Amino acid sequence: MKPQVIIELPPHLHDYLFHEFGTPRSEEAITVTAANDLGKLIQSMITVSDRPPKQAIKEHPVTLVLPVQEWNHFIFQENFIYIPEWKQRMLREYIEASYRIRIREYFIAGYEKGYKQDRIIRAFLYAYNIKNNAINYDAVKKYDYRNRQRMVKEVDRDIQLSLFP
Repeated sequence: MKPQVIIELPPHLHDYLFHEFGTPRSEEAITVTAANDLGKLIQSMITVSDRPPKQAIKEHPVTLVLPVQEWNHFIFQENFIYIPEWKQRMLREYIEASYRIRIREYFIAGYEKGYKQDRIIRAFLYAYNIKNNAINYDAVKKYDYRNRQRMVKEVDRDIQLSLFP
């Protein structure tokens, strides 16, 4: 049996991780690899215990399968592994930030190619296999709106600095 940990993640980030690690949606667990920055971070968050950890039942659990390597296979065989709640919170924040960066990059590339916002949103949801419903659609649209507002403020600040040195 492969070593597994269960963490709490919002559903849209489940889909994002499935895409990032190249795990088919038919699988129940996401196979984590060290070839990905997210995989390295997840592996660094693992805590080892000699007794089973007490963890609360989660609302949106996701199972992560960890890679077995020559240096860690004894650790996984002889101990219990888990990710404590405070590390899960850090992990959720990092994954969310990575997700938002990916959205921003996707929109920048889409706008440069001349696509409209609606088509870019639908393409993003399709590419990342995120369920296309009103909630996810509006969330991605909101991320794009906020990113564009930041760009407008940066342009304004740049112009103001050039006018009034």
